[in-house]
Amino acid sequence: MPPLFFMLILSMETAMPMQVFNRKTLCFASFIISLMALPSFSVAETLSASEKAIANADAAGRASQKKVEGLDDESQRLLNEYRQLKAETDQLRLYNEQMSRIVANQEQELSSLDRQISEIERTEQGVLPLMLRMLDNLESFVELDTPFLPNERESRVALLKDMMSRADVTTSEKFRRVLEAYQVEVDYGRNIEAYRGQLNNVAYDFLRIGRVALYRLSNDGTEAWIWDRNTRDWNTLDAAYQQDLRKALKVAQQTAAPELLTLPMPIVQSGVTAQ
Repeated sequence: MPPLFFMLILSMETAMPMQVFNRKTLCFASFIISLMALPSFSVAETLSASEKAIANADAAGRASQKKVEGLDDESQRLLNEYRQLKAETDQLRLYNEQMSRIVANQEQELSSLDRQISEIERTEQGVLPLMLRMLDNLESFVELDTPFLPNERESRVALLKDMMSRADVTTSEKFRRVLEAYQVEVDYGRNIEAYRGQLNNVAYDFLRIGRVALYRLSNDGTEAWIWDRNTRDWNTLDAAYQQDLRKALKVAQQTAAPELLTLPMPIVQSGVTAQ
C-alpha cells in the first residue's frame, strides 16, 4: 500500500473515537482500499502486455534468425552449384578444344587417305596387268620346264588366274600370292625331292635333283629313265645306275643317310644330251 493512503487511514483511525469507528467507517475504508488496489492491477496488466510484446519480439527474432539461416544455406548451396557448374564449363571448354584439334587432325588424315586412295587406284591400274603378265609367264615356264609335279604346279597357276577376277581378294593379297608362287618355283631349284606320281596311268617313283635332273623309276626296280630337255622325252638309263638311283631315292625320302653317289646327269651340248 502506498504511504499516502496508509497515513490517511492512520489519521482517520486517530481522529475517530472507537465508538464512531462503525460499519460505515469500515465500508469507507474498504472503498479506499479498493481504490488503492486499482493502480496495482493496471501495473500488472501493463507488465503482462510488455511480457507478451517481448515474447512476440523474441519469437519474431527467432523466426527472422531462422529465415536468415535459411537464406544463408540457400546462398551456400547456390555458391556450391555455381562453382560446380563453372568447373564443368571449364572442363567442357578444354574437352571441346581438344576435340577440335582431333577433328582437324582427322580432316588432314582424310585428305591424306584420299590422296593415297587415288594413288592406289593408279597403282592398281598398273599392278593388275603386271600380275596377269607374270602369271602368263609362269604358266609358260611350267609348260617348258622339267615336268616334275605337273598337276600341282599347273593347278597353282590356274588358281591364281581364277583369283585375279575375284572382287573379295585385295590387290595386295593377289600380288602376294603371285610372288609366293614365283618363290616356290625358285625353291624347286635348290633342293632334292622324291615323290610318287603317274605317267600314262602307270605309277612311278620320281627323283628330282633341283632342276638339273629328273629321274623316273619303275616300281619293280627293273627300269629307270632320265628326262631329256632337248627332246622333251624320257631316255632309258643303263641298269648299272638303278642301284644308285634307289639309294638316292631313299636319301631324298630321308629314310637313308646321305652318301656319295654316282648318277647320270644330262648335259646339253650343241643340242645333244650327253649322259
